[in-house]
Amino acid sequence: MLELDDYRTRWLAFTERYLAAPSGDRRALAAEVVAEGLPADEPSSGFDPSATERCSVEGAVILAAGLFDSFGYQQHNPDLFWDLDGRLEELEHFVAKGWKELRHPSPDFDMWNYWCEHLDATREDINPVVHYAVEGRRAGLPTLPALETMPPPEPPGPDYTPRRVVMFAAYDGDGVVDDTVVTYVADLSRFADVYYLADCEMAPGELDKLAPYTKGAWGIRHGRYDFGSYSMLARDLVGWDVIDGYDELMFANDSCFMVQPLDQVFAKMDATTCDWWGLQATYDDFDDRAFDRLGRRLGLDEVGEEMREPALWRYSDFIHVGSYFLCYRRRVHTDPRFRKRLDEVASQSEKVTIILKYEIGFSRLLILAGFTMATFVDGILAYHPVYRASAFDLMHEGFPLLKRQLLTENPFETPDLNRWKERVLEAAPDADVAAMERALSRTAPPWSLVRSFGFRTRRDGTVQPPGHVGPHEFADEDRWVPTHPHWWVFPVDPRTGVLSGAVRAVFDELRDDPSVKKIVLLGSRGLKIGGDNVALVASESAAGQMYGLRAGTILTTIGSRSDVNHPLARRYHRFLDVGRPTGIAPAFVAFGGQGLHGERPLPDVDYEKRLTTAVVTSHAGADVSFPDLEADGTWAIGSPRVDLLLRDEALLSPELRGDLGAVRTLLAGRRLVLLSPSRGGELDLAAFAEWAASRSSDVVVAVLPLSGAQPRVPAPLVDLLDPRWLEVTLGLRVPPVPEMVWRLTDVLVSGTPADLADFAPLGRAAVAAPGTSGVPFAVPSDTAALLAGVEAALGGAVDADYTAWGRGLHELSDGHSAARLVRRLKQTYLPWEDWLAAESTSSETVSGA
Repeated sequence: MLELDDYRTRWLAFTERYLAAPSGDRRALAAEVVAEGLPADEPSSGFDPSATERCSVEGAVILAAGLFDSFGYQQHNPDLFWDLDGRLEELEHFVAKGWKELRHPSPDFDMWNYWCEHLDATREDINPVVHYAVEGRRAGLPTLPALETMPPPEPPGPDYTPRRVVMFAAYDGDGVVDDTVVTYVADLSRFADVYYLADCEMAPGELDKLAPYTKGAWGIRHGRYDFGSYSMLARDLVGWDVIDGYDELMFANDSCFMVQPLDQVFAKMDATTCDWWGLQATYDDFDDRAFDRLGRRLGLDEVGEEMREPALWRYSDFIHVGSYFLCYRRRVHTDPRFRKRLDEVASQSEKVTIILKYEIGFSRLLILAGFTMATFVDGILAYHPVYRASAFDLMHEGFPLLKRQLLTENPFETPDLNRWKERVLEAAPDADVAAMERALSRTAPPWSLVRSFGFRTRRDGTVQPPGHVGPHEFADEDRWVPTHPHWWVFPVDPRTGVLSGAVRAVFDELRDDPSVKKIVLLGSRGLKIGGDNVALVASESAAGQMYGLRAGTILTTIGSRSDVNHPLARRYHRFLDVGRPTGIAPAFVAFGGQGLHGERPLPDVDYEKRLTTAVVTSHAGADVSFPDLEADGTWAIGSPRVDLLLRDEALLSPELRGDLGAVRTLLAGRRLVLLSPSRGGELDLAAFAEWAASRSSDVVVAVLPLSGAQPRVPAPLVDLLDPRWLEVTLGLRVPPVPEMVWRLTDVLVSGTPADLADFAPLGRAAVAAPGTSGVPFAVPSDTAALLAGVEAALGGAVDADYTAWGRGLHELSDGHSAARLVRRLKQTYLPWEDWLAAESTSSETVSGA
């Protein structure tokens, strides 16, 4: 069988050959490579297919090999959205993302087992099903794990006192070892030798707290979650040769508080005949309704045979033994397969993949291999018992731990969780609930605890969910809730739901500044944005209200009420407008990309301007039409939005560089014409589609409205607000930040003067849409003239009047405006002048000496 690097080279060469072939010949090529394997070819130098091209080739080969069950994939992945429009959308999803998420192409192909046994579990550049289609099947590789039996384990004797070693995984955002962790590790050390590894850098002296109870303790950032710590400890820091000297290998982590000592757990399990054990098992299919129908817990033996079936549609359908506390006896921890899997733990982009590959993956490996499992908790409760009210009931049975996530996230919306300390003490009177509460207060976002503890039982037994502050109470709340000047709110653009423009530029300027609490208020889109001291919360939520009430500064693009839909008063909050630095108002049609009619009425523009306390401008003559600015409320510092256009790419945040990479993949070396309709109907998209079809070899035409309008985008135009297309084709779960698209745009077509002005600092061509008013340069009269203007721009023509106008409006915008804004804002609440005076005095003293 081919070595993996040789396979990759040959597959890339076949991909090039397939894409170069006429469409009528491609099916035969796919069938040929399935039948005969990959020819010994090499790709052309520099050949780099786009994500769309790679997916099309992989899909064709899988289809030719008959390895994909479209109907089953649809039925067994109910969390996905299907258009059901007759195309092969299930296969498209599988080759784009599904295989990396361990979504099986059929129940007869175990993705993770094939990946681990025949490929490289640390790599994500080879689709296991494609490999099997062109290489593995001809080599006779199995697609399912082998079902094995083993002799039953020897029963432990009455005096069984095993030597145990514990790999303890931890993480703390502040690099702190909490008292709760010290208590837990200290109790573990009574039964085992403990080695501790935190997936972070630790503050000086923190590891010293654990020294009396551990054989070794480290803080090393590796980014592979708990299983990464288990792997690094076993393979690198402790070593398998040391582990060989122990009877039992244990995994434990700091995701739990210890509420009572571990004596009962070890006494029971030391007397239990098994190869490996955990505290409890859970089973996705055994939910509340199934539990109520059965009327009791599900016995482990009742699911044992079902779990021994190698064919499986989803890993989530397999039994799950909690990885926060696991014990493997010698027969398991010396098994080469077990060690290989643990050694090959790799970083994953999604936590769910960690659970599927490692938590469920290890359970599946051991059960199918014939190792005998046991749990401290007898039987299986309704899914997932340690994250719901049953967690407190289990404590009465001697269960020693309380999951932090139950308190911080309340995933099953357990009512009356505000009484958690009382309920813990009922079962474990000596539990240090005060230390647990201190740990929660330090690490959990306040809004998260408010939500978790906000579900209450009504008198009639129904559950009252946590609610918002009502409009009649908001003014009182705003009056007494303390406001913090170093808490800054960064709302997403209410038209697109993306954190972009000047607001994004300022956020990225201080994303790693821990002195500022950065509150990103989200719309309907879920965003992932990194940084230090960052909170991402939904604007229309109790959490959004809580953070907004406490924030001293709110940055706005459209207006105070447009961007933050809460009646915050200007007497308690500074509203800083960063969205119209040129004096030209941004386009505003609808909220959140909801079409021409938003989900809520547009706020009164004059009222929003009266709320604004300061405004950023980009040129000396900017028309500042805000009637009630604070003293010195005009900040002539340039446009932070333009920073996103001029900043060196290497200095952009990882998320923004990811957007650039995705758009480059789409372009594949072609030029980009970007259409940005302001109302949704002023651009003839059908005419542009016809024009784009004739230029598809060298030009991509994309549509990205920045006004909330959502016009129907005909093919072959690219709709950059279509989340499903973006995810399948470019791997983007949300639309790209518009300014990253602008950086790669050759010609911008827009009917919004503000956007035309902001694009000008790039020095590239822009063409106004017919009917655009208020600009001092030529505007095409109709679609034919517009298309002619675009053709001319692609040929190198740039309107000098447009460039002079736009750059004149941005005479102060030099790529450093966000830095000036951050400094200016901090000066409003920090003793800046005193610091400068002190520094000046110190310098004079040194000079005089």
